[in-house]
Amino acid sequence: MDCLVAFARDAYLSRFKTIASRWTLLENTIPTWSLALAPSLLPRLEEDEMEFDMIGINASIANTFWKILIAELPIMAIEKVGPLSNLDPRLFEYMPETDTPNEKNTIVFKLNVQCGRKGDRLKVESNELKWIPNGSKSEMVTDSTSLNPNTNKKTYTSFSCSQDLLPEFTNNPITPKHEDIIISKLGPRQGIELEAHAMKSLGKCHAKWSPVCTTWYRILRKVVLLQEEKDEKAEELVKKCPLNVFDIEGIGKGRKRATLARPRLCTLCWEYIRGDDWEKRIALRRVKDHFIFRIKSVGALPPEVLFTEAIKILEEKYECVITELT
Repeated sequence: MDCLVAFARDAYLSRFKTIASRWTLLENTIPTWSLALAPSLLPRLEEDEMEFDMIGINASIANTFWKILIAELPIMAIEKVGPLSNLDPRLFEYMPETDTPNEKNTIVFKLNVQCGRKGDRLKVESNELKWIPNGSKSEMVTDSTSLNPNTNKKTYTSFSCSQDLLPEFTNNPITPKHEDIIISKLGPRQGIELEAHAMKSLGKCHAKWSPVCTTWYRILRKVVLLQEEKDEKAEELVKKCPLNVFDIEGIGKGRKRATLARPRLCTLCWEYIRGDDWEKRIALRRVKDHFIFRIKSVGALPPEVLFTEAIKILEEKYECVITELT
Protein backbone atom coordinates (compact mmCIF):
# COMPACT_ATOMS: atom_id res chain seq x y z
CA MET A 1 0.00 0.00 0.00
CA ASP A 2 2.84 2.37 0.86
CA CYS A 3 4.48 1.63 -2.50
CA LEU A 4 1.23 2.48 -4.28
CA VAL A 5 0.91 5.80 -2.44
CA ALA A 6 4.55 6.66 -3.21
CA PHE A 7 4.05 5.81 -6.88
CA ALA A 8 0.93 7.99 -7.12
CA ARG A 9 2.70 10.86 -5.37
CA ASP A 10 5.69 10.68 -7.73
CA ALA A 11 3.39 10.54 -10.75
CA TYR A 12 1.45 13.63 -9.64
CA LEU A 13 4.68 15.43 -8.76
CA SER A 14 6.16 14.78 -12.20
CA ARG A 15 2.97 15.95 -13.89
CA PHE A 16 2.73 19.16 -11.85
CA LYS A 17 6.39 19.99 -12.44
CA THR A 18 5.90 19.64 -16.18
CA ILE A 19 2.82 21.88 -16.19
CA ALA A 20 4.44 24.46 -13.92
CA SER A 21 7.53 24.67 -16.14
CA ARG A 22 5.34 25.19 -19.19
CA TRP A 23 3.39 28.01 -17.57
CA THR A 24 6.60 29.62 -16.31
CA LEU A 25 7.80 29.72 -19.91
CA LEU A 26 4.45 31.10 -21.07
CA GLU A 27 4.49 33.81 -18.39
CA ASN A 28 7.93 34.99 -19.51
CA THR A 29 6.87 35.20 -23.15
CA ILE A 30 3.28 36.46 -22.86
CA PRO A 31 3.79 40.10 -23.99
CA THR A 32 5.89 39.12 -27.03
CA TRP A 33 3.72 36.18 -27.90
CA SER A 34 0.51 38.19 -27.70
CA LEU A 35 1.49 41.30 -29.61
CA ALA A 36 4.38 40.41 -31.91
CA LEU A 37 5.00 36.75 -32.59
CA ALA A 38 1.43 35.67 -33.12
CA PRO A 39 -0.86 38.62 -33.93
CA SER A 40 -3.32 36.19 -35.51
CA LEU A 41 -3.96 34.76 -32.04
CA LEU A 42 -4.94 38.21 -30.74
CA PRO A 43 -7.71 39.37 -33.08
CA ARG A 44 -9.02 41.97 -30.64
CA LEU A 45 -7.16 44.17 -28.15
CA GLU A 46 -8.78 47.34 -26.83
CA GLU A 47 -8.36 49.47 -23.74
CA ASP A 48 -10.74 47.41 -21.59
CA GLU A 49 -11.39 44.33 -23.71
CA MET A 50 -9.30 41.58 -25.24
CA GLU A 51 -10.00 38.45 -27.26
CA PHE A 52 -7.33 35.85 -27.92
CA ASP A 53 -6.86 32.18 -28.79
CA MET A 54 -5.64 29.52 -26.37
CA ILE A 55 -4.38 26.56 -28.39
CA GLY A 56 -3.15 23.14 -27.32
CA ILE A 57 -4.59 23.11 -23.79
CA ASN A 58 -7.20 21.12 -21.93
CA ALA A 59 -10.62 22.58 -21.14
CA SER A 60 -9.82 22.38 -17.41
CA ILE A 61 -6.95 24.87 -17.87
CA ALA A 62 -9.19 27.32 -19.72
CA ASN A 63 -11.78 26.97 -16.97
CA THR A 64 -9.10 27.57 -14.33
CA PHE A 65 -8.12 30.87 -15.94
CA TRP A 66 -11.79 31.86 -16.08
CA LYS A 67 -12.22 31.21 -12.34
CA ILE A 68 -9.01 33.03 -11.41
CA LEU A 69 -9.97 36.11 -13.43
CA ILE A 70 -13.39 36.29 -11.80
CA ALA A 71 -12.56 35.46 -8.20
CA GLU A 72 -8.85 35.54 -7.36
CA LEU A 73 -7.30 38.73 -8.78
CA PRO A 74 -7.23 41.44 -6.07
CA ILE A 75 -8.36 45.00 -6.81
CA MET A 76 -9.49 48.01 -4.78
CA ALA A 77 -13.17 48.69 -4.10
CA ILE A 78 -15.07 50.80 -1.59
CA GLU A 79 -15.78 48.61 1.43
CA LYS A 80 -16.68 50.98 4.30
CA VAL A 81 -18.75 54.13 4.20
CA GLY A 82 -19.10 56.35 7.24
CA PRO A 83 -21.78 59.05 6.97
CA LEU A 84 -20.74 62.25 8.72
CA SER A 85 -23.90 64.09 7.74
CA ASN A 86 -26.66 62.43 5.76
CA LEU A 87 -29.95 64.12 5.05
CA ASP A 88 -30.92 61.60 2.39
CA PRO A 89 -32.67 58.81 4.34
CA ARG A 90 -32.24 56.24 1.54
CA LEU A 91 -28.45 55.99 1.82
CA PHE A 92 -25.90 54.53 4.21
CA GLU A 93 -28.06 52.94 6.87
CA TYR A 94 -25.09 51.37 8.67
CA MET A 95 -21.86 52.53 10.27
CA PRO A 96 -18.52 50.87 9.50
CA GLU A 97 -16.84 48.52 11.93
CA THR A 98 -13.92 49.83 13.95
CA ASP A 99 -10.70 49.29 12.00
CA THR A 100 -7.28 50.87 11.69
CA PRO A 101 -6.17 50.51 8.05
CA ASN A 102 -2.91 52.07 6.85
CA GLU A 103 -1.63 53.90 3.78
CA LYS A 104 -0.69 50.65 2.00
CA ASN A 105 -4.07 48.93 2.07
CA THR A 106 -6.67 51.69 2.17
CA ILE A 107 -7.66 54.64 0.00
CA VAL A 108 -9.87 57.27 1.62
CA PHE A 109 -12.32 59.42 -0.33
CA LYS A 110 -14.56 62.20 0.95
CA LEU A 111 -17.89 63.33 -0.43
CA ASN A 112 -19.55 66.57 0.65
CA VAL A 113 -22.46 67.83 -1.45
CA GLN A 114 -25.47 69.95 -0.59
CA CYS A 115 -28.59 70.74 -2.59
CA GLY A 116 -29.90 74.27 -2.32
CA ARG A 117 -33.29 75.25 -1.03
CA LYS A 118 -34.62 76.02 -4.48
CA GLY A 119 -34.08 74.65 -7.93
CA ASP A 120 -33.89 71.20 -9.50
CA ARG A 121 -32.80 67.99 -7.86
CA LEU A 122 -29.02 67.58 -7.61
CA LYS A 123 -27.43 64.56 -9.27
CA VAL A 124 -24.42 63.33 -7.29
CA GLU A 125 -21.84 61.46 -9.38
CA SER A 126 -18.62 59.65 -8.56
CA ASN A 127 -16.49 62.60 -9.74
CA GLU A 128 -17.51 64.31 -6.48
CA LEU A 129 -15.42 61.79 -4.51
CA LYS A 130 -12.21 63.54 -3.45
CA TRP A 131 -9.07 61.64 -2.47
CA ILE A 132 -7.71 62.31 1.03
CA PRO A 133 -4.01 61.33 0.90
CA ASN A 134 -3.50 61.85 4.64
CA GLY A 135 -6.20 59.37 5.59
CA SER A 136 -9.42 59.63 7.51
CA LYS A 137 -10.44 62.80 9.29
CA SER A 138 -13.31 61.14 11.14
CA GLU A 139 -12.76 60.63 14.85
CA MET A 140 -13.31 57.13 16.17
CA VAL A 141 -15.75 56.97 19.07
CA THR A 142 -14.88 54.33 21.69
CA ASP A 143 -15.90 53.63 25.26
CA SER A 144 -12.77 55.32 26.59
CA THR A 145 -13.33 58.53 24.64
CA SER A 146 -16.97 58.71 25.64
CA LEU A 147 -16.10 58.32 29.33
CA ASN A 148 -13.06 60.60 29.22
CA PRO A 149 -13.30 63.48 26.71
CA ASN A 150 -9.62 64.36 27.29
CA THR A 151 -8.41 61.04 25.86
CA ASN A 152 -6.43 61.35 22.63
CA LYS A 153 -8.88 60.72 19.84
CA LYS A 154 -8.08 58.34 16.99
CA THR A 155 -9.29 58.33 13.42
CA TYR A 156 -10.47 55.37 11.36
CA THR A 157 -7.07 55.11 9.63
CA SER A 158 -3.51 55.04 10.86
CA PHE A 159 -1.31 56.48 8.12
CA SER A 160 2.42 56.76 8.83
CA CYS A 161 2.86 59.08 5.83
CA SER A 162 0.78 60.85 3.24
CA GLN A 163 -0.09 58.74 0.22
CA ASP A 164 0.82 61.52 -2.20
CA LEU A 165 4.44 61.08 -1.05
CA LEU A 166 4.49 57.47 -2.25
CA PRO A 167 6.29 57.06 -5.62
CA GLU A 168 3.21 55.52 -7.26
CA PHE A 169 1.03 58.56 -6.56
CA THR A 170 3.43 61.52 -6.56
CA ASN A 171 2.41 62.64 -10.04
CA ASN A 172 -0.61 60.39 -10.37
CA PRO A 173 -3.41 61.36 -7.96
CA ILE A 174 -6.02 58.71 -7.23
CA THR A 175 -9.45 59.22 -8.79
CA PRO A 176 -12.40 56.93 -9.56
CA LYS A 177 -11.92 55.14 -12.88
CA HIS A 178 -15.43 56.08 -14.03
CA GLU A 179 -16.47 59.57 -13.00
CA ASP A 180 -20.08 59.51 -14.21
CA ILE A 181 -21.53 56.85 -11.88
CA ILE A 182 -24.64 58.22 -10.15
CA ILE A 183 -24.40 57.89 -6.37
CA SER A 184 -27.62 59.65 -5.43
CA LYS A 185 -30.09 62.37 -6.36
CA LEU A 186 -30.74 65.00 -3.74
CA GLY A 187 -33.83 67.09 -3.29
CA PRO A 188 -33.98 70.64 -1.91
CA ARG A 189 -32.21 71.03 1.46
CA GLN A 190 -30.78 67.53 1.29
CA GLY A 191 -27.07 66.82 1.55
CA ILE A 192 -24.50 64.09 2.03
CA GLU A 193 -21.16 64.24 3.80
CA LEU A 194 -19.28 60.97 4.10
CA GLU A 195 -15.99 59.14 4.04
CA ALA A 196 -15.53 56.11 1.81
CA HIS A 197 -12.68 53.65 2.40
CA ALA A 198 -11.53 51.56 -0.57
CA MET A 199 -9.78 48.31 0.38
CA LYS A 200 -8.12 45.47 -1.50
CA SER A 201 -9.82 42.09 -1.67
CA LEU A 202 -10.91 39.27 -4.02
CA GLY A 203 -13.94 38.66 -6.18
CA LYS A 204 -14.73 35.45 -4.28
CA CYS A 205 -15.44 37.62 -1.22
CA HIS A 206 -17.77 39.99 -3.07
CA ALA A 207 -18.51 40.71 -6.73
CA LYS A 208 -17.43 44.35 -6.36
CA TRP A 209 -13.82 43.11 -6.10
CA SER A 210 -13.99 41.18 -9.37
CA PRO A 211 -11.66 42.89 -11.90
CA VAL A 212 -13.72 41.74 -14.88
CA CYS A 213 -17.30 42.57 -15.76
CA THR A 214 -17.48 39.65 -18.19
CA THR A 215 -15.00 36.95 -19.09
CA TRP A 216 -15.83 33.83 -21.04
CA TYR A 217 -14.37 31.25 -23.34
CA ARG A 218 -15.77 28.95 -25.99
CA ILE A 219 -14.37 26.10 -27.99
CA LEU A 220 -13.50 26.86 -31.62
CA ARG A 221 -16.04 25.52 -34.11
CA LYS A 222 -14.86 23.85 -37.29
CA VAL A 223 -17.12 23.97 -40.34
CA VAL A 224 -16.22 21.60 -43.18
CA LEU A 225 -17.75 21.73 -46.66
CA LEU A 226 -17.96 18.07 -47.66
CA GLN A 227 -18.54 19.03 -51.27
CA GLU A 228 -18.43 22.16 -53.36
CA GLU A 229 -21.63 24.19 -53.35
CA LYS A 230 -21.99 26.13 -56.59
CA ASP A 231 -24.36 28.62 -58.19
CA GLU A 232 -27.90 28.42 -56.74
CA LYS A 233 -26.86 26.10 -53.91
CA ALA A 234 -24.06 28.47 -52.95
CA GLU A 235 -26.46 31.42 -52.76
CA GLU A 236 -28.93 29.35 -50.76
CA LEU A 237 -26.23 28.37 -48.26
CA VAL A 238 -25.12 31.97 -47.75
CA LYS A 239 -28.72 33.06 -47.12
CA LYS A 240 -29.37 30.22 -44.68
CA CYS A 241 -26.57 31.22 -42.29
CA PRO A 242 -27.68 34.07 -39.95
CA LEU A 243 -24.10 34.88 -38.87
CA ASN A 244 -22.55 35.25 -42.36
CA VAL A 245 -20.09 32.42 -41.88
CA PHE A 246 -20.08 31.74 -45.64
CA ASP A 247 -19.35 33.91 -48.64
CA ILE A 248 -19.45 33.60 -52.42
CA GLU A 249 -16.52 33.78 -54.82
CA GLY A 250 -16.41 33.66 -58.59
CA ILE A 251 -14.78 30.72 -60.33
CA GLY A 252 -14.98 32.00 -63.91
CA LYS A 253 -17.40 31.68 -66.80
CA GLY A 254 -20.15 33.31 -64.75
CA ARG A 255 -20.16 30.58 -62.12
CA LYS A 256 -19.65 30.93 -58.37
CA ARG A 257 -19.16 28.78 -55.30
CA ALA A 258 -19.58 29.00 -51.54
CA THR A 259 -16.51 29.51 -49.36
CA LEU A 260 -15.93 29.43 -45.63
CA ALA A 261 -15.19 33.11 -44.90
CA ARG A 262 -15.72 33.67 -41.16
CA PRO A 263 -15.60 30.33 -39.26
CA ARG A 264 -14.96 32.03 -35.88
CA LEU A 265 -18.48 33.47 -35.96
CA CYS A 266 -20.10 30.03 -36.03
CA THR A 267 -22.11 29.21 -32.90
CA LEU A 268 -23.32 25.78 -34.04
CA CYS A 269 -26.85 27.08 -34.48
CA TRP A 270 -27.47 24.38 -37.13
CA GLU A 271 -29.59 26.73 -39.22
CA TYR A 272 -27.67 26.15 -42.44
CA ILE A 273 -27.90 22.34 -42.29
CA ARG A 274 -31.66 22.12 -41.90
CA GLY A 275 -33.57 20.52 -44.78
CA ASP A 276 -32.59 19.29 -48.26
CA ASP A 277 -29.95 16.90 -46.90
CA TRP A 278 -27.63 19.78 -45.94
CA GLU A 279 -26.31 17.69 -43.04
CA LYS A 280 -24.71 15.44 -45.68
CA ARG A 281 -23.08 18.41 -47.37
CA ILE A 282 -21.67 20.23 -44.32
CA ALA A 283 -19.98 18.85 -41.19
CA LEU A 284 -19.98 20.78 -37.90
CA ARG A 285 -17.14 19.89 -35.54
CA ARG A 286 -15.27 21.21 -32.52
CA VAL A 287 -11.54 21.74 -32.09
CA LYS A 288 -11.22 20.33 -28.58
CA ASP A 289 -7.91 22.02 -27.70
CA HIS A 290 -8.58 25.45 -29.24
CA PHE A 291 -10.45 28.04 -27.17
CA ILE A 292 -11.52 31.59 -27.95
CA PHE A 293 -11.08 33.55 -24.73
CA ARG A 294 -12.47 37.02 -24.07
CA ILE A 295 -11.69 39.28 -21.12
CA LYS A 296 -13.53 42.53 -20.47
CA SER A 297 -12.04 44.56 -17.64
CA VAL A 298 -14.03 46.84 -15.35
CA GLY A 299 -11.30 49.40 -15.99
CA ALA A 300 -9.01 49.10 -12.98
CA LEU A 301 -6.41 47.08 -14.92
CA PRO A 302 -5.96 46.45 -18.67
CA PRO A 303 -7.12 43.00 -19.83
CA GLU A 304 -3.62 41.89 -20.89
CA VAL A 305 -2.33 42.68 -17.39
CA LEU A 306 -5.19 40.70 -15.85
CA PHE A 307 -4.33 37.63 -17.90
CA THR A 308 -0.62 37.90 -17.06
CA GLU A 309 -1.48 38.13 -13.35
CA ALA A 310 -3.78 35.12 -13.70
CA ILE A 311 -0.84 33.12 -15.08
CA LYS A 312 1.24 34.11 -12.04
CA ILE A 313 -1.51 32.99 -9.67
CA LEU A 314 -1.84 29.65 -11.46
CA GLU A 315 1.93 29.18 -11.26
CA GLU A 316 1.79 29.84 -7.50
CA LYS A 317 -0.88 27.18 -7.16
CA TYR A 318 1.29 24.64 -8.98
CA GLU A 319 4.29 25.51 -6.81
CA CYS A 320 2.16 25.09 -3.68
CA VAL A 321 1.03 21.63 -4.79
CA ILE A 322 4.59 20.62 -5.68
CA THR A 323 5.81 21.81 -2.28
CA GLU A 324 3.13 19.80 -0.49
CA LEU A 325 3.87 16.66 -2.51
CA THR A 326 7.58 16.86 -1.85
